[in-house]
Order: sequence, then C-alpha cells, then structure tokens
Amino acid sequence: MGKRGLVWFILSLSSVLILAACTQRLKYPDQPDASAPNLSSSIETPSISKDEFLYTVGWLDDRTLLVALEKNEEYGLYSHDLLTGEDQPIRTFSDRLVFAALSENGRRMLVQVANQQGSNVMMIDKSGKSLADFHLSEGVLTNVSWNPENEGQLFLSVQKTMDRSVNNLWDLAESEWVEMADTEGMPVWYSENMYLHMESGPDGASALVLSDVRFPGKDTVIDREILAYGLEGESVWVVTPSDFNEEELIAVSYYPLLIAQGYVALPRITDGSGLVIPEFKKGNDSDETFAVIPKQEPESVDGVIFELAKIDFSGNASEVLTMVERMAPISVSPEGTYVLYGERYEYLYDVEGDGWIQLTE
Repeated sequence: MGKRGLVWFILSLSSVLILAACTQRLKYPDQPDASAPNLSSSIETPSISKDEFLYTVGWLDDRTLLVALEKNEEYGLYSHDLLTGEDQPIRTFSDRLVFAALSENGRRMLVQVANQQGSNVMMIDKSGKSLADFHLSEGVLTNVSWNPENEGQLFLSVQKTMDRSVNNLWDLAESEWVEMADTEGMPVWYSENMYLHMESGPDGASALVLSDVRFPGKDTVIDREILAYGLEGESVWVVTPSDFNEEELIAVSYYPLLIAQGYVALPRITDGSGLVIPEFKKGNDSDETFAVIPKQEPESVDGVIFELAKIDFSGNASEVLTMVERMAPISVSPEGTYVLYGERYEYLYDVEGDGWIQLTE
C-alpha cells in the first residue's frame, strides 16, 4: 500500500473509530439512530462546547474527564473539570488525532496521529510528556489493554484493512512490536505475565483461555461456550448460554478467577447482526457494577427497551437506575459516582443525583 493509499485508509477508517477503549470492547449489533437520553431533569453543570467536542476518552479522577477536543484548528487532549467546566490542555497535535486511550490508573495515555507522511503512535504521561513512540507503517489502532503491573507492556489491536485486524504486544523496554498470531479477538492482561483471550474450538464454540507470555502454547481453558467476557480490576465476567432456559443468557462474575461470585440472568435478544450482550463496568475504586441491560417489552415499538442498572452478582439481582435509548458503551468513574454513556461517551449520568448531566452544550 502506497503512502497516499495508507493515508486515505487511515483517515477514512478513523472517521468511524471515534471512541478509544481501555479494555475489551463488545461489538454492538446494528441499530437505528436513537435520540439522546431525556435531559429534561438534567443536573446543571458547566458544559463543553458542542462544536469542539470529539469524544470522552476516560476518567482522570472521579470529577475530571480526559476529553478529545478540536479547537483553534488543532486536535488535543484536555482535562475537563465537571464542577467548574474548566478545560486544561494536556497535549495538542497539529496532525489528525485518530486514536486515544487512557490507562486504568489514569497516569498514561496512548495516542495515534496521522498526517500525509504516515502514522505515529505515542505514549505520553499526564503532563503531556512523550515517554515512547513508534512509527506504524499501516493500519489504525482500535483497542489497547494495559499490563496492570508493568506499564511498559501493552496489547494493541490494529485494523490493517477493513476486514483484517492484528493483535500486537508492544514492549517499550525492547522498543518492538510482536504480533500475537495465536490470539482471537483482543487479548486482555490479567496479571504481569498472564492474559485472557477467546479461542474457537473444533465445534466452533469459543472458550475463555488463560495464557502466559513466558510460556507460549501452555494455555488453560477457563470456561467454554463463551459469548463475551471482560475484566474489571481483578473480577472477570463471562456471558454464556443458559443451561436451563434457551430464552436466557447467563452472566457470571468470577473473583478471583475460577471462584464464582454470583450471576444474573439476561434475556436472549437478537437484534441486527447478533445477540445483544451487555458489558459490565466498575470504577477502579468501587465495588459497584453497572451495565446497560436489554429487556423484553411487548408494549414497546421494537419489543425491547434498555435500562442502565446496578448489577449485584452476589445477590443475583439488578437495580434499574434510568432508561436509555439503545445499547451503547459505558464507563464508570473511579468511585462509582458517575457513568458515561454513548458511542462517544457523550452523555453523563449522576448516580448519586439520579439525573443526567449535560456534558456538551
């Protein structure tokens, strides 16, 4: 692929990759455009200019967001104080920002910028200082998993073409990218040396596998017939078909790995390209789990409604917080005070205040 073709691919693909994810992300079925959450009872706080807002990257602390903005003809990463509305620049770029992700502890950021000469991937700290960089010859970053014990090791997923993605291990100490050819989907760090990933068996069903970067090929099967999984802190959640009710899915929480903390039952709903499967999210400093849950509702136009809920795996229960328009990603603040919602994390729900916050004006 020539330079012009590479640049065209990066710019065109990046236009649809508008949200950076810090852990494994689910692929949501195609759905019609939905209106914004009902903000009639929203909580008044200073908001971000809608013309400048690109997307929210994540949480720097419980009241401060990391946001991507386009202002003064530059792309940039800014800290946004929810209480004062103040935006402070962390790093600005004259080139197009096509990817941004924040480490779970909020200390490091990964960015990819593209221009007519190619694409660069950079690691920066909270002050915007460059810690490492790598020239990416082709493709666009779509996902990253940070090693919880070693910030110098990351798993990166790169979209090479429209229908081909490649997983890589970036070891900053060795200044090299190594392709993880044996992984399906995005590998996710579980500890300093071990990681989780999905692997298809002879029958076509996927299994959740624990592998070790030090011992390639020596894998441990954790669970079979996996539909989706995720890692929140030391808790692992897994979604599988129900053994007792073909109309249900079962979401199980393990803490630590292999020790079941509890489960919740979910309706088996197919919409668009596949099953509607929630992702379960926690704040770094909170034990509360949140998810957008689909629910069969015969009186609804589409027969399905969606609810933002607190999930109690140990009690096999959920508590509905508010209705939302569709299945979309969420991100929980460190203390569980707020929940970001939307394809660009463009909406913000105040859990304690029980209302939506107008994030952009």
